[in-house]
Amino acid sequence: MSTISAKADDIKWPEIFSLGALNVSVVISWIAYHEYQPILLENFSFNHLADFLIVTKAIVLILIPALAGLLADYLLGKNGKFFTLFTVGIGATAMIFMIVASIIGAGPAGALKPFLPYMIILWLVSMNLFISPAYSMIEAFAPAQKLPIVMGFLFLVTELVYALEPLVVGLVQFFGDTLTFIVGGILISVSGYFFHKISSDEVISRKKEMLTATAKPQSLESYIAILVIGLALGMGKAFLVEYIPANFEANFPDLGNTGSYVSFALLGMSAILAFAISKKVAVWETQKVLVASLVIMGIGALILLFSSSVSVSIAGGIITAIGFSVLNISGLPFAINQLSVKHITYGVGIYIGASEVCTGFFEYYFR
Repeated sequence: MSTISAKADDIKWPEIFSLGALNVSVVISWIAYHEYQPILLENFSFNHLADFLIVTKAIVLILIPALAGLLADYLLGKNGKFFTLFTVGIGATAMIFMIVASIIGAGPAGALKPFLPYMIILWLVSMNLFISPAYSMIEAFAPAQKLPIVMGFLFLVTELVYALEPLVVGLVQFFGDTLTFIVGGILISVSGYFFHKISSDEVISRKKEMLTATAKPQSLESYIAILVIGLALGMGKAFLVEYIPANFEANFPDLGNTGSYVSFALLGMSAILAFAISKKVAVWETQKVLVASLVIMGIGALILLFSSSVSVSIAGGIITAIGFSVLNISGLPFAINQLSVKHITYGVGIYIGASEVCTGFFEYYFR
């Protein structure tokens, strides 16, 4: 069920760089969303919708990538349309950014105020329409055995932006709410356009080659394996991003915001480590790498859960970050290699959606 292998050294870096740029735009958009959502809800008297939007966001992040992947595979198999859903998602996201900017500009007294919650929900949906189609294309950008190298680079640029969140938040605050949403729409549309422009010819020829190949039936066991790995990846991210700051705040209140800075530092460390070891991981047996990463991450999570001191908690966080790093660069390549060529985007969507389950639960629990 593995995809067709490309030439041994055929890593298409321009396409990968463009996907990295799209990732950066997405991360900045999410940071802007988290920064301004509570402010907008308060300014527009929608505070009562805060919990509803947290739950809605979790449901959207879990379900929409898989549903988008299923639809993308259907369109691909039916009429060879490779970028339809991707283009719809990018266009809708950029448009909604601009609408939200207009609502903010008009202020709470504006006639468009009642539409703000609906725009937020539609934005959440549109942001997740193009994620699985975009990530499913990496199989056309590199041979299967070198996908961990690709993931090492993508994980580096993505998590470094998350790790630099305090700086991004400062920039967002400097722009202000209206300009931030305008800039967000421009970033998404421009990066999406260049990703499409740079990769379209390569993807079309590669996808056509794969679709004409004989594909084995997709097994339920493969989907279960992908689901489990995705859940584990999300658990690691949830511990690093949600649990550590909440745990420090609850158990070590005298340290102020130290937990948040520890979380950012661990994400940065994890990103750099992933990039540094990606070439080595590419030559190791994927299943053994996955098992090792799960064990390491599990040990770190247990230490975090039962720790009662700052130093031990930081040590548990470091161990968790190491396992999370290795799992990030091996998880998606494993998922892709488990999938039939006709179900790549759907499987990638399941993987991405599963990775959001624990983060959504932790975010709601520690709100």
